[in-house]
Amino acid sequence: MNVEHRYCKDLDMFAIDRPINTIRDDGGKVIAKGSCVWKTEPCDKCFNLKFMKMYKRGIDAKDVRNERSWQGLTGKALRATLDRKHKRQTDRVRLMSRGETFRDPSDIIRVRDLLTENPDRLFWIPTRAWRSRRMRPLIVAIMREFPNARIQASTDVTTTREEQAGLDAEGWSTMFFGDDKAFTTLTGNERSLCAKTWEQDKGACATRCGKGGCFDKGQTHVHLKQH
Repeated sequence: MNVEHRYCKDLDMFAIDRPINTIRDDGGKVIAKGSCVWKTEPCDKCFNLKFMKMYKRGIDAKDVRNERSWQGLTGKALRATLDRKHKRQTDRVRLMSRGETFRDPSDIIRVRDLLTENPDRLFWIPTRAWRSRRMRPLIVAIMREFPNARIQASTDVTTTREEQAGLDAEGWSTMFFGDDKAFTTLTGNERSLCAKTWEQDKGACATRCGKGGCFDKGQTHVHLKQH
């Protein structure tokens, strides 16, 4: 199968995307369902939306292909695709650079297959699906079972102290955006400053971000600078 993916120079890794919003054809028929079903108010300022408005027709067409590819994607197909990318690093992969990985339970099955068939690759998966009572325990099970999963709860200024405490207790790492002065979580844990957004170190995601960063094996809290 043709695996839709793209190389992100800023991240120095390959990434998979999904539609943020539902895409319809000229007759109003849904041709690709939106994936960002767990969004909060700050999501309305997502940097991706700016590019989607500027290049709507092209991005919509690509996202239709992205979603079709995602629905049929297997771990073996992704492994075969990435194994051919010898000139670029493929040890770390991003799900998703646009859109949400865990829209519904079918995505749980797909991610488990990707992780199983690519045990030597780290999959970086920021997600807002921690806000779903249905999806959350399924994601926690993946976190605990697969050592190559780097799952982060995507949080922002709307996240409450109670919610943060719940994430802490379940062992979630977090990614925070929305207040450049919030250097600790609401439960008092120090946040690590993202090298890419605070230092403008493009490619750091593939090289530097181990201990204390998004690819740390332990529980970490990463702070993205506003852009």
